Amino acid sequence: MKIWLRIALALALLAFPGAAAFAKDKKPAAPTTPGKYTEWGGEIDELEVVAPFRLAEYSHIAVEPFDNSETPLPDADDNSYAPAKAVLAKAAHSFTEGLSESLPKLQAAVTEPGKEAGPGTLVVRGKVTTMDPGSKAARYWGGFGAGAARTEISGEVVDAGSGKVLLRFLQERRSGWGLFGGDYEKLMNRNLRAIGEDLAGALTHF
Repeated sequence: MKIWLRIALALALLAFPGAAAFAKDKKPAAPTTPGKYTEWGGEIDELEVVAPFRLAEYSHIAVEPFDNSETPLPDADDNSYAPAKAVLAKAAHSFTEGLSESLPKLQAAVTEPGKEAGPGTLVVRGKVTTMDPGSKAARYWGGFGAGAARTEISGEVVDAGSGKVLLRFLQERRSGWGLFGGDYEKLMNRNLRAIGEDLAGALTHF
């Protein structure tokens, strides 16, 4: 049924070229005033703007190692367990790669646990709420999103100088494509980098 809906939508866009522009114009605005938002700007699943700030006043982003103490993992005897555990151990690093690539003017790096960051630094603290490697077989045989790897991060952005929380966010990413069903680690790391890119995109609005 979903396939037919996609075909119908594609035909509608071809028949009415203005429909694509209209859909683009309907993208939700990205508010920067304090408040809690879902589907913020069409980019972030959940975003709470706690306090206003200006990104231009910062030169560094320090990403603390993510909390993975409560992250569900596959069964230990499952072939996806080891890859999920390996990616989880360095989740902040892949996330920071995406963040850094999208904000090249800011120096973003994973910090040592407990290391204090000075003024002019944004601190990102996160918790991995989902690290699901999905099913390689389902991706290979099913297609259309079946067996996708899912990753979700809950986090906050803090002003290092004052210790004040500026933003809180919740973001999930899915990856369901790869050669022969895709490599577990590559897909999960792809999700983490994408979430880093998503947060970077959100920060540019401030």
